Amino acid sequence: MKKYRPPLDGKRAVSSWKPKVAGLFFSLATFVCGGTQAHQHPHQHSQGQQGHAQSPSEPERQALLQAARTALAAGDSDTAQRRLDAAAMISHAADTELLLLQAQMQAGEYRSALMFASHTAGAHIHEPEALALYAWMLALGEQRAEAMRMLEAGLKRLPNEPALLATQQQLPRAEPMAQAESDPVAASIRPGPLAVGAPVPSHALALGSGLLLDGGRLALVPLAPSQAATQLWLRNGLGHTSTAHLLQSFDSLGLALLSLDTPLPIAQSKLARAPRDAFAGSPATAFAYLATPSAQAAWPAMHRGFLGRISAANNQQALGVELPLAPRGGPVFDQAGRWIGLVLPNQDGEPKLLPLSVLQAQLGASFTDVPVLQQGLPIALDQQYEQALPLTVQLLIEGKRL
Repeated sequence: MKKYRPPLDGKRAVSSWKPKVAGLFFSLATFVCGGTQAHQHPHQHSQGQQGHAQSPSEPERQALLQAARTALAAGDSDTAQRRLDAAAMISHAADTELLLLQAQMQAGEYRSALMFASHTAGAHIHEPEALALYAWMLALGEQRAEAMRMLEAGLKRLPNEPALLATQQQLPRAEPMAQAESDPVAASIRPGPLAVGAPVPSHALALGSGLLLDGGRLALVPLAPSQAATQLWLRNGLGHTSTAHLLQSFDSLGLALLSLDTPLPIAQSKLARAPRDAFAGSPATAFAYLATPSAQAAWPAMHRGFLGRISAANNQQALGVELPLAPRGGPVFDQAGRWIGLVLPNQDGEPKLLPLSVLQAQLGASFTDVPVLQQGLPIALDQQYEQALPLTVQLLIEGKRL
């Protein structure tokens, strides 16, 4: 399967896009729930076919798509993929493939989804949602420069296309040291999972990122003592959501151990830890959800770097991985995908790594239950992202009602 590589040219100036985006179908969650704008541009691989409206099989295909949407809304990605595979046998249309990408991500299959997104963006070059989705997936997986080049090339074919312009504006939010997005309309165009499970009110706030433990039954998250009494929700990168309650607080660290009322699925991921603290200069990847002014479902972003030194003044280790501004918490892994710590909630200055030795002293059995992986070979970036996708959770808390 060839990866789409459009010709690269100079960067196009970005015009104002917010008024155009406000009513634009782009969010895959909206698409899954029955959005119709993508259906306005049927585009098939076969040049000999005339379009869905003239095909006697089109009602059957639409029924399969609706069945897939229903399954995804119930969190059943396996059934959704079977229905979509059947729909694809009728017509290789963009709306089918966009839904299939959603189903793959909900199943935790980032590597397959990324490959298929490349195919979809290349086969449906006049479908802006396909290219925008592929670019966003690349950016979250630490391929931001490639994502931006593809968007710029896409805008040469589709000048002033709102979906591409909006995505081009959002990609810099994933860059190291980037400011948080404060505009809910702008943030809402980011592709993400369909939220399933416990409902979260629109006035809830996204507080930070944490890590699932104990097979999805516990989570270690950044939480101040004053916030523990509020309603809490946890949502992972598959979109599954559960209410949670405080099990143990570590006030000196700004962390808390939460118990989930409904365990969150972890797909094929199995959390394992390194046998000892990581040393300064070793490669590391940190995962966190980008700051957002709303409680929308999202996929986490991955950032790579090299661990910093331990300060003689306070015995704290610099994270060394540059992150966008404002995210709190999030797990850190070595290049073999082994857990090596958490991003210490950062009030000011450079983010710090909370190493395994500190976590072990605080967590006790919740820590020792995580198996040790003594030997580990480096794994590919897409494999690292796939492993962390269901394990990285977004902490949501009760906000003020408007």
